[in-house]
Amino acid sequence: MKRIFFSIALFTLFFSCSEDEVTAVPETEEEEERREPGTFSVIAHDATFTATFGDLPYRVSYPAEKQGETFVLIVSRGGNGAGDDRGQLVSYINHFVEQGYVVVQVDHRNAGNDIENIAKLRGAEINELSKAIEEGTLDYGGFQGEITGSKQGYMGHSAGAMEGLLASGMNTDHGNYRASAVKAVYAMSPPGYTPDQYGIAQSPNGYTAIGETAVFMIIGEQEKDTNGSGTINAENWRLQGYDQMNESGLRYQVLVKGDNTDHEAIAGLNEAVKFYNEANSLALFDTFVRGLDRKAEIGTLNQPMTNELEIKVKGNQ
Repeated sequence: MKRIFFSIALFTLFFSCSEDEVTAVPETEEEEERREPGTFSVIAHDATFTATFGDLPYRVSYPAEKQGETFVLIVSRGGNGAGDDRGQLVSYINHFVEQGYVVVQVDHRNAGNDIENIAKLRGAEINELSKAIEEGTLDYGGFQGEITGSKQGYMGHSAGAMEGLLASGMNTDHGNYRASAVKAVYAMSPPGYTPDQYGIAQSPNGYTAIGETAVFMIIGEQEKDTNGSGTINAENWRLQGYDQMNESGLRYQVLVKGDNTDHEAIAGLNEAVKFYNEANSLALFDTFVRGLDRKAEIGTLNQPMTNELEIKVKGNQ
């Protein structure tokens, strides 16, 4: 039987549109069977925006029947940028869109084998993408609703988690890429800083610069000491950031213990963890982006029966 522990402390751009507008990539039959039906069907629209650093392809997934106000969530995978980022983490995208959100993904620029360069490229990408959403200049295809761009959410895995932390204001030696419109970040498998891979500032530590943005981090016991390729970095490497974070905003850290908790399991290969991520990221975004009163639910929903959770919470309650 799982056990759950809580530790609570006191607390310009120009855009060119492609002609592709299709139904979203389907999930597997098993995923569809286990999912509660959402309110809206999912349509995907591919386009390209020209930022200060060049063209960046992106995909908008939107709720076809949605009318009135809604908000944008940005979803980003890990990796070094291979031009195939759109259409990844599909189950999360479909889940959010079915609940009325618009989701944006970009095809990240290729950083090669330079890990720190991943942070540099993604920092610039998330900063400019978020501004485009905030300023209302992004093309959403056939979406008929109303986008409020001043409040956005972000979900990412691995290097995508690092990207979200950059958007929340984490300092690096190569700059600060804070996107002020991003109000909440759900970070799956975030990086540590000793040893450092992404150029995270050390003195003071880059994590201390994160301000009011709500941050939820989830880490697997089998990946907590290693980087994405499985190389051991340090004991509890992925747990380092939480302790450095201030209490200006709400902070969560969830350690998933037991079997099937490696790097890819936390992203979704562990089905129970995936459904935990879906439910609790939605509660996070509903609270800090949509403005609903769901704060008490965050971290408590769809708890996996096969794994023990160690949950820490601190910050502005």
